[in-house]
Amino acid sequence: MSLPPPSFVPPATPLPAPTLPTQPRTRLQSLAQGVLALVIVASALFVLGRFRSALFWGGVLAIVCWPLLTGLRRKWSSPHAATLAPAAIVLGIALVFIIPTAVLISAAAGEAREGAQWVKQATEQGIPAPAWLDRLPWGRAQAQHWWQANLATPDSVHDLMDRLRPEHALGTVEHLGHGVANGLVIMGFALLILFFFLRTGTPLVARVDLLIWRLLGARGGMAQRQIVGAVRGALAGLVLVGLGEGLLIGLSYVLVGAPQPLLLGIFTALACMIPMVGGFALALCVLAILIKGSSLAAAIGVGVFGAVVLFLADHFIRPVLIGGSIRLPFMWVLLGILGGLESCGLSGLFIGPAVMALAHQLWRLGSSRGPHPAPHAVVAIRMENIREE
Repeated sequence: MSLPPPSFVPPATPLPAPTLPTQPRTRLQSLAQGVLALVIVASALFVLGRFRSALFWGGVLAIVCWPLLTGLRRKWSSPHAATLAPAAIVLGIALVFIIPTAVLISAAAGEAREGAQWVKQATEQGIPAPAWLDRLPWGRAQAQHWWQANLATPDSVHDLMDRLRPEHALGTVEHLGHGVANGLVIMGFALLILFFFLRTGTPLVARVDLLIWRLLGARGGMAQRQIVGAVRGALAGLVLVGLGEGLLIGLSYVLVGAPQPLLLGIFTALACMIPMVGGFALALCVLAILIKGSSLAAAIGVGVFGAVVLFLADHFIRPVLIGGSIRLPFMWVLLGILGGLESCGLSGLFIGPAVMALAHQLWRLGSSRGPHPAPHAVVAIRMENIREE
């Protein structure tokens, strides 16, 4: 049984799509669309939950690693360079962080056990007076009497422990352990996000540039340059300089035979990432060296050497790295770092300088007596900076 012929046969060429009449948007429609866009962005950030941190750190690492990616793509002639170069960068970052972190955690765990045994022995037998007390040029009798009354006997050590409330310290250590585990998970997702950011870098940057241009115009490009410079400067001036300070001062701990030098070095490096905080960490480490019984000359030498390193890094190297590329005064940098750290936590180390860089740019543009730059000149400068990057 044959079917009846169809009543409609489609034409060989498709019909053109119907065109809707274009009308200019009213102010109410523009406002409604803007509100809808903000609601969508806020909802997306809310849905991300704690993975907002992974997205943030992935973006920070992408900004920092973008010049390296550009250089690799120029020298890498492989047809798969668009994928291999981002993968190499992510793998390099993972190896730089994961392998040293595993080694440091293993060594620090051993030193922590030794420190716990020392604390247990001190609570059972007291802390004997170090030999350097007998060689003090003045105040020898008063120092020995204070040590005998406060540290030499088990009862005095117990009283000291009660005043220090070690259970709070144990709670802090437990909280720190959970924070480290959570941080490793966030870092893993951040590296995954970094790979996709770098993999789609060129079209992504083009879309970001276009979005900023549509929303903010020529001044948006200037603000974008300030943010990028502040983020890169913050990484170099805070993280890298802090690690360098911790490495140099940590070597002095090893040379003088300080107790648990690795733990003290890690503590000093983390504190040195924040300006003006490294000095307090150095003072605590010198005090630990004195209590453990090292020589007075060794403790003084470590203190003087560490103070010189901190002074040179905080007053000469760090201001140039953070504020030099974006012409940001050191006071603005310092306030941005400390305020951002208090307001936003660890991510504030990058958010604070970026916000202060924008505020300083606004101040310079608003208080300048000269004529404002023409939009086409700003665009030309911005495009030149993009080509250089």
